[in-house]
Amino acid sequence: MKGVSPLIATVLLIAFTLSIAGLLGGWLSGLTKTQTETIEKSSEETMNCTGSVLSIVNVLCGNNTPTEPNALRVVLANEGNNALYGFSTFAQIGTNQYINSTGGPNISSPLSPGAHATLEYYCPTVCVDGATISKIRVSPSNCPTAWAEKLLSVTCS
Repeated sequence: MKGVSPLIATVLLIAFTLSIAGLLGGWLSGLTKTQTETIEKSSEETMNCTGSVLSIVNVLCGNNTPTEPNALRVVLANEGNNALYGFSTFAQIGTNQYINSTGGPNISSPLSPGAHATLEYYCPTVCVDGATISKIRVSPSNCPTAWAEKLLSVTCS
């Protein structure tokens, strides 16, 4: 009966083990690199946004101008030291939740430190006469940790 000599079997077993270890090492190295890059990006974003302070100055709702009825207007102030843009707005209007991420300062024309801006949204189904806004939250896309929230009672008229 012929078979593989013990020496050749040992060499093959060691070669197989080393090739599996090489594959696992390459996969683990790639995984570690990806995770490190993700954490670095998140940390950098957090550090860059540390000095960002956004405040809600005023909220208006309703038919304030005849050309834009049923509008929600949110006046913001950038009280921090970073330019902010790409705002998302959430409002609790009566029993309805209104969410919008359009309008306002953008990346090419951001809300500069010390400046004010008005976000305007046309919301005919929820910004109706008599509806009451109880909460509003605004978050810039470039610094999501700089969100501002205000509990209030504004009646649409």
